[in-house]
Amino acid sequence: MKQLFTMLALFVATISFSQTSDTTNTPLVGYISAGLSMSNTTDFRTSSYTGVETGIMYGNLGAGVVFGRGSLSGLGRSTDNIGQYFYEVKTSASVPIGNLTGTAIFGYGGYFNSARNFIEYGVGMSYSFDHFGYGVTVSNWDGITYITPCVSYCF
Repeated sequence: MKQLFTMLALFVATISFSQTSDTTNTPLVGYISAGLSMSNTTDFRTSSYTGVETGIMYGNLGAGVVFGRGSLSGLGRSTDNIGQYFYEVKTSASVPIGNLTGTAIFGYGGYFNSARNFIEYGVGMSYSFDHFGYGVTVSNWDGITYITPCVSYCF
């Protein structure tokens, strides 16, 4: 079951950036994303994090909020507590590059029930089709570099 959940999370991974796939010709678009970000270490569980992001885009600028867990290690166990979960406010700026969209992101957040704060910054590329965007992001989150394959939905 854990492997199935991990594969599903990898498939819908995002947490990083908003898309510009507005098919309604209105400049204000909402989006939602879910994701799994991974770093280059030998312990997948402790070096990967999950999250859900939602926000709005106005033209090529975006603003969103993210809620997630800072590590997969211990997820769902009786020792799991609110201090292992985070919140983040994120901004993005996108620019079309042919059929792709390049995006720069910046975020600031912290952990619940803790004075610990962090920043995130990075870049990504995506391809939009209908209301969906598919891509990849590389970002530095809480001092560690992560790569995130992405799927986003705009409404």
